[in-house]
Amino acid sequence: MFTPPPSPQPARTSGPTVTPESLSQERQERFASAQASKRYIGRRFRMAVILIPVLVIFLTARLSYVASRVVEKTAEPVVPLSWHGREENSNWRHHKRHPEPQTQVSSPAASSPTSTSTSSAATPSPTATPPSAQPLPTIPSSPPAALPTPFLQPFDGGIAQNFSSLSCSNFFANMTNSAPFRQCRPFSLLLQGSNAFVDAQSNLTLMNAIIYGTCNTTPGISQCESNMAWFAGALKSACSSELGNNNALAASTLTALQAFSVMYDAACQADPTTNSYCYIEAIHNTNPSDLYYYALPLDITVPNSTVPTCSQCSKSVMGVYAASLKDANQKPLLTGLSQTYDPAAQLTVQYCGADFAQTSVVSAALVSFGRPPWIVAVAVGVISSLLMGLSS
Repeated sequence: MFTPPPSPQPARTSGPTVTPESLSQERQERFASAQASKRYIGRRFRMAVILIPVLVIFLTARLSYVASRVVEKTAEPVVPLSWHGREENSNWRHHKRHPEPQTQVSSPAASSPTSTSTSSAATPSPTATPPSAQPLPTIPSSPPAALPTPFLQPFDGGIAQNFSSLSCSNFFANMTNSAPFRQCRPFSLLLQGSNAFVDAQSNLTLMNAIIYGTCNTTPGISQCESNMAWFAGALKSACSSELGNNNALAASTLTALQAFSVMYDAACQADPTTNSYCYIEAIHNTNPSDLYYYALPLDITVPNSTVPTCSQCSKSVMGVYAASLKDANQKPLLTGLSQTYDPAAQLTVQYCGADFAQTSVVSAALVSFGRPPWIVAVAVGVISSLLMGLSS
C-alpha cells in the first residue's frame, strides 16, 4: 500500500531570545520614559501656577477697562442737535433751592461762527476793605439789588484761537453766545475762567449776589443740568481732535461742563448757624484754605501745605463729593474729582479726624465697579482650559 510522504513543515524562523537581562533593560526604558513624562507635566504645571494668576489679573484689568468705557458711553445722554437744550421734563434729579429770581435775563445776540469772545459782564466794584473785615452777608430771600445785569459769564477775557479744527472754534463761539448756556450761570465755569468772578471776591456783598444768581436760575436746575450735559456731548464731538491732543482749553471746559451739577451743589451749600453761603464764608475766613475744596472737581488739588479749618461747611462739601463719586451715573463724568478727592480727604482727616471725610472713596468705587460677577466665570473657564491642557 502506498503511504503518502509527510507534509512539509513551515520553515522555522529564529526570534530573539528572551533573557533576564533584556527584560530588565525594557523595564528600565519604560521607567525612564515615565519619569521624563512626569518631569514634563511638572514643568507645565509650575508654568501654569505662574501664568494663571498673571492671566487672571490681566483679564480683570482689561475687562474692567472695557466695562468702564461702555458705562461712560452709555452714561452720556442722547440729546437733539439743537442749541436750545432739552425739554424741561427730562428725567434729571431735582434740587430744592431758593425761589427762582424774576429778573430779566438779556438774550445774547447771535454771533458769527468766527466770534472769539463773549459780551463782557458788569465790572464788579472792588473795595479796599479785605473780605475778612467785611460783614458776613446772609442768603438773600429775594433777588438782591447787587445782582449783576447782565450776569457774569465764563471766558470774559476772550477765547484764544489755538484750535486745530474749525468745528471746535465754532463750538466755543456758539456755546458762549447761546442763551441755554448763559442763562444757567455755571459756577464750575465761572470759577475756572471768569476774570469778573475772581475780581468780585474782594466784595462780599457783590459775591453773595453772584452766588445767589448761580443757585437761582431761569431756566431751573433740571433744565440747566440737561443743557450742560448736551454741551459736554457736543464738545466731545466738535473738539475730538483737540481732546486727543490734550488741548488745555477743550479738556478743562469738558471737565467743568461735566462737573456742573456737583459744583452747583457745593456752591449752594449753606451754613445753618449763620444762614450764609458756605462759599462766602470761605472767602470771609482769615484762613482761605476752605476755598481749595471748591476747585477739586476741576482737577485742582489741595496743596499738601494746607491747614484746613475743619469747618462744618468743608465737611458738607466733602460729603457732596463723596456721594457723587458713589453715584454710578455721575462718577464716570467726574474725571477731575476722581483724581483729587482721595488726597484731599486724607489730608482733611489728618487734621480734622476720621469722621470728617470719607477716605478711599475713589479706590473703593474702582474695586466695586472693576470686578463684575461674571469675571469670576471667565477666570474659572480660563483656568479649567489650562488644566485640561495639562492633563492631555
